[in-house]
Amino acid sequence: MQIAYAAWLFYLSVQILIMSIRNSNLKEKIMHHSTILVATDFSEGYTTVLQKAIDLAFQKQAKLHIVHVVKTTFFKIKNLDYIKEHCWNNLLCHYPNISKEQFHCVEGNLDKVISIVAQTIHAEMIIIGDNRDKHPIEAIFLASDTKAIIKESRIPVLVVKNYQPSETYKTVLIPTDLSDNSLKMVQNIVKLFPEAYLILLHLYSVPFEFRLNMYGFNDDEITNFQEESRNNAEAELKNFMRQLNVPDQKMIPVVRKDFLSSEHFESNHKDLKADLIAIHTTGYISFFAFDLLEKTQNDVLIFNVVESA
Repeated sequence: MQIAYAAWLFYLSVQILIMSIRNSNLKEKIMHHSTILVATDFSEGYTTVLQKAIDLAFQKQAKLHIVHVVKTTFFKIKNLDYIKEHCWNNLLCHYPNISKEQFHCVEGNLDKVISIVAQTIHAEMIIIGDNRDKHPIEAIFLASDTKAIIKESRIPVLVVKNYQPSETYKTVLIPTDLSDNSLKMVQNIVKLFPEAYLILLHLYSVPFEFRLNMYGFNDDEITNFQEESRNNAEAELKNFMRQLNVPDQKMIPVVRKDFLSSEHFESNHKDLKADLIAIHTTGYISFFAFDLLEKTQNDVLIFNVVESA
């Protein structure tokens, strides 16, 4: 009975939240081209992530909303209104120009609440921080929470890994498997960061390369086979780029013989000097997306492409 009542209260609070956000957003839809949602846990260093979100929203002339989720099982010593007011006062001390309509403090499941708020305000991107330096007991955005937020989200999620102040993202590194989902992701990135240069990284391998001698290939035949594999990979990437309808001068094609490995990705491709890595969670790329998210020092933009049944 208590579980059913708690579920009903959560449902009711979400519906009230949706109605209030929709009412407050009528003017915003007219005045702003896009909306960004940043999720914060108010832990140490949260202002760095929030400042990045503020800077990005300013550069994109987008409206910024902030959401803080109080987990349902966290504690019941203080009621939600008290917590919301306390968090808001803390926020206001650091960012006096943020209006109260931009701040949402909601009780519930972290991933679901963030997704609901994002959909309600028609956000085009969610920004969250990395939990790398937090103690597991104190951290709210744990690795499992980060994955849950990404999987629940219907829009791109930007995970801030680099806490150094920076300008807007000028170069975006995009490992691509040349799939339709990768195509959709690149087209979305162009909308999110229209001024950025896109480094399209296509990795290939030579079939049975280590067995060619065993199979009776001589040195010349092996060299020709290797060159043919590279030429095919380059042709495939060029064909992929033609489908993007993006100006050639904004794209930097890179073809390399390598395996997609989260362990060696940064060291193998650090010469590309990207400000941001963008990956999607489907197809060939999905096997290393979350591993790369944990290991990289770069900010990562993840697209959870929902494939139709």
